[in-house]
This record gives sequence, C-alpha cells and structure tokens, in this order.
Amino acid sequence: MMLRRWPIIVLAAVLIISASGMFLLRASPKDDADTAFAEAQQHLKSGDLRAARVALLNSVKADPKSKQALVAQAEVELALFNGAAAQASLERAILAGVPETDVAHLQGQAFWMQGKLADAETVLTKTAIPQANRAYALRTLGRVQMDKGDTVSALESFDEAMRLAPNDSRNWTDLARLRFVLANQKGAIDAVDHALKLNPNDVRALEFRGRLMRSQFGVVAALPWFERGLQFNATDVPLLEEYALTLGEAGRNRDMLAQARKIIALDSSNAKAFYLQAVLAARAGNCALAKRILPKAGSTFNEMPAPRLLDAICEYELGNFNRTVVLLQRLLAEQPRNRRVRTLLAQAMYRAGQPLDALDVIREIAARPDADSYSLILTARAFTASDQPQRATGPLNDAAISIVRSAKPLPEPMSLIGAADAARRNPDDARAVLPYIRLLAAAGDLDVALANAVRLQNRNPGVADAHLIVGDIEEARGNLPAAIAAYDKARAISFTEPIMLRIVDALSRAEDQKAADETLAAYLAYNPTNLTALRLAGYRNLDAGLWANAIKLLERVKARVGYNDSLLLANLARAYAGAGRLEKATEYAAIAYRIAPANAMVTRIYADILKRSGKQPKAARELAAKVTALSTQRE
Repeated sequence: MMLRRWPIIVLAAVLIISASGMFLLRASPKDDADTAFAEAQQHLKSGDLRAARVALLNSVKADPKSKQALVAQAEVELALFNGAAAQASLERAILAGVPETDVAHLQGQAFWMQGKLADAETVLTKTAIPQANRAYALRTLGRVQMDKGDTVSALESFDEAMRLAPNDSRNWTDLARLRFVLANQKGAIDAVDHALKLNPNDVRALEFRGRLMRSQFGVVAALPWFERGLQFNATDVPLLEEYALTLGEAGRNRDMLAQARKIIALDSSNAKAFYLQAVLAARAGNCALAKRILPKAGSTFNEMPAPRLLDAICEYELGNFNRTVVLLQRLLAEQPRNRRVRTLLAQAMYRAGQPLDALDVIREIAARPDADSYSLILTARAFTASDQPQRATGPLNDAAISIVRSAKPLPEPMSLIGAADAARRNPDDARAVLPYIRLLAAAGDLDVALANAVRLQNRNPGVADAHLIVGDIEEARGNLPAAIAAYDKARAISFTEPIMLRIVDALSRAEDQKAADETLAAYLAYNPTNLTALRLAGYRNLDAGLWANAIKLLERVKARVGYNDSLLLANLARAYAGAGRLEKATEYAAIAYRIAPANAMVTRIYADILKRSGKQPKAARELAAKVTALSTQRE
C-alpha cells in the first residue's frame, strides 16, 4: 500500500520544490525597474519617445525612488513637450536625492514650456549649473528671453551656448529661430542648414527648415522636409502640426484631415489639431460645425489671432454681422496694419447697416494707389448705401481694371519723429529702421528714404524686407532696373506673394513679359492654391488671348470664391467669348451685371457679348448707351 502512495508523495514534493523554485527565481522590484529602464533606452535609440515613456513609467512604478528613471522620465516628457509632467518627475527626482543643481537645466525648460518665464529665468540664472549642462541651460534661457522680447540678451545666451557646444545641432536650430524673429531669413537658413549638417536626423531642425522653406519658396517646397522628419519620428506632434498645416495650404484637405486626426490620437487635447479641423469645416462651407469644433481648441489657444479671425469669419458667414464687427474691431485694434482684418471689418459693418463706419475703416486701403478691386467695390457700395451714389462711380471705375495690384505695407502707426528716434537708437535693426524709411517715402522724401534703405540693405543682406524697401523706393523714383534687382535679392531669401507681385508688375512695366510670366509660373509651382496668383495668371493669359488657359485658371478661382465676384465673372465671360463659347460667356456676363450694374467695365463686357451673340440686340444697345453714361459720370 505504501508503495502505491509514494508517487503521489513524490509528485507533491516535486510541486512544492517547483513552486519554491519559481518563488526563488521571481525578479525583485529593482530587477523589474532595471529591465524596464533598459527597455526605455532601446526605445530612445530608435526614436520612439512614447514607448520609452511607457517603459519609464513601468520602471518608476517598480522603483519609485529610482533617480535615473525619474530624470530620464523628465527628459522624455520634455522631448514630448509636456512641461507639467516633466516638472512633476523632476520634483520626485529631487526628493529621491538628485541634487537640484544637476537638473536645474531641465527644470528651466519645464517652466519655459508651461509659460512660467520668470520661474524659468530664475532657475537658469540663479542656480550653480554644472559645466556639462551649461550649454543646454543657456539655450533654454535664450528661448525664454526670446519669448520676453529681449532679443539682445537672447543672442548673448545663444552665443555663449555656441561657444560651449559648437557642434550641438540644437544650438544652431534655436539660433536660426532667433534670426528669423529678427527678420534675418538668410541667416536663419544658414544656421539651420548648419544644424542639419551636424545632425541630418535632427527632427527639430528638419521641422524648422520646412517652415523656412515654406516662407522662402512656398508650401509645396516645404512638404518634403516635414516628410523627411516624420521618417525619423512619425509621432512627433509639432512636426505633424506643421505638416498638416502645410498640406491644407497646398489644397490637400483630405490629407490635412488625416494628419489632424493622427495628432488627436496622439494628443487628445491638441489645440492646433482641433483648429485645423475647424478650418476644414469652414472651407467646406459648414461654419456651424466649425463653430462647434473651435471651442475644443481651448480658451488659451483661441485667444490667438488666427482662431479669432476664423471665429469672426464663421460669424459673418452665419449672418451674425454685429457679432462679427465686435470680434474684428478688437482684432484690428491689436493689428492696425492688417489689410485682411481691416477689409473684413468694413464688409461686416456694411452688412450690419453701418456704411459710414465701413467707409471710415476701408478708407485706409481704398484711398491708396495700390488699392485692390474688392476694397474699391466695397467703398462704392458703402457710398451708395450712405446716400452718396455720385461718389461711388470713381471707385467702381478704378476697380474695373483687370489687374492684381501689389499691396504695399500700410502706414506705420507712429509719427516721423518717433520713428526717426527708434531708428537712431537701433540703426542696424530692420524692425526699427523700416518704419522710419516707409514714413519718409510716404512723405515724398525719396532721396533720404533711399539713402537709409541702401544702408539698411548693406548692413542686413539676409533680411528680405531690407531689399524690398529699396525696390519700392527705386520703383517710386522710376528706376525700374534697380527696383527689379532689389526685388530679385528679396526673392532669393523669401519668395512670398507680395514679392512675386512686385516682380511681375515691375517686369511687365519694363516690357519683359516673358520674365514676368516665368516668375509667376515659378510661384504657382510652389503655391498652386494661391488665389491671387491664380487670378493674376488668368488675367495675363486673358490679355495674351490664351483663352483656354485663362478659363482654366479663372475657373479654379471661381470654384473657391463662388459667384459673388463681379470682376472675376466678367473676365470669365471675356475668356469664354474669346474661345467662341458665347452661351457660357452670356451666362457669366449676366450674373456679373446683376451683381454690379453700375460698373462700367462689367456693363461694357455684357453689352459686347450680347452684341456678338446677336440674340438680344435691343438689350445690347441699351447697355452700350449705359456704358457711355457711366463714362460721362466719371468725367
């Protein structure tokens, strides 16, 4: 009987021994912490910050007093732009025994990311930071000083950081940011290019290079830089934000939406992602949806100019004109030289039944020689609505010219004496000197303005606006070759819409139409959805008798702006008539005439097309007589 029982006893013993072995082999909490920490290091090597964050959470959970894990956790949170979480980890690390001086550079960055600039500056300047961390601390201090507007101190901080760590790509990238703030685009490009030479995989440098490329050439040119950065870190939220924004500007709305959703999946409270979704809803004509999405971006983000402008546009489209006026008045008070805000405010006032107020607001633009057709039409409507129809004829006739004017900066909100004093105190700072030069030019003192502009240009060869102002003054003096040369220098630094318009206009007046067309085509290649460029290209093709090209370009504009632009529709009618498609031409001309029956150009085009069609000879004669009457009124 005993023989029969022994296997059971042996089996029980084996089980007990096995269980004991399992207990003995079970890892200690320290082992678990070390294993998770080693796993985090592997994730960091591959650039997967979020996986590293999870591994470090596990490491800290297993050993809450692990100094190395807590500090590494703070570093990862900083890399993920989560300043509050980084600060919490650093406080725990200090309690665990990490000397505060050893992590002061990280604390400063955590405070800076939370917008606590005074706390950040105190930590970074009052703490005895070890030499090994000095360059890091100085770089962060430079960013703090930039945010405070102290660019002189910021430059000193970056210079010292560069002296200590000349081969750190992050130092060069942040120096590029400062140079861009100072309007030194060429210097910014040089600095970030050097950063990428030092570290081709630096995601922050790639992101900023993409932003500079977007400013330098256009949205299409910027996309490859963002895409290259995403190859190294596909979940980097700031990079995804810039990529999504640029996709939207390039007209790739579905791709923009996909990236916005990806951002929200990574960061459920990301303000920019919700803002981008609201922009897409507004573009699709669903302003009610945009208004519902925008609050998700948060009150802090929605106090920025771009979301406030979007909110105002949505209120306007929903018919809430008085609310639109309130929103835009506040925005214009902060940005008095913003043409778009000023024009939208005037339009909202006009629609709200305040034509005299609309005239006061739009006069700043409409009275200038570079006034755009929309502001002139709005002025004419406001004159008519305020019982001054006789004063509407002039603006309407000026607006009838089928050109796209190059808009120059609006007058500076300061006196010439004040501007001169600011320029004298900062003679090499373009931001201080440009207002003085513009006021000199506006006062007609072109020789003194040019002398100051050339000096600024020579001292700031990397600032596009320094070349631009020389071109503007030379143009005003009638020296087109010199103006074109200056504009070309500006173009090499930053090929923006205002620069493109100036070059095309100057080349056209110099009778170099081929070069003008090539400049416009180059701009459109990188900015294929730019409405101003599309309209200008359409008009130039129309004037050249290239009907099919003109139709294609202007139809793209109409698809975006709709059927409310009488000048656009009238020129589409011209293009269709030139192509022999008189039925379509008559349709567009009739709509244009219904919108602007007092516009001489619109009326003339409608009369000519009706005459050519031969279907309504009486109406054609009546319209021709009206054109004569309108022309007489102007005289």
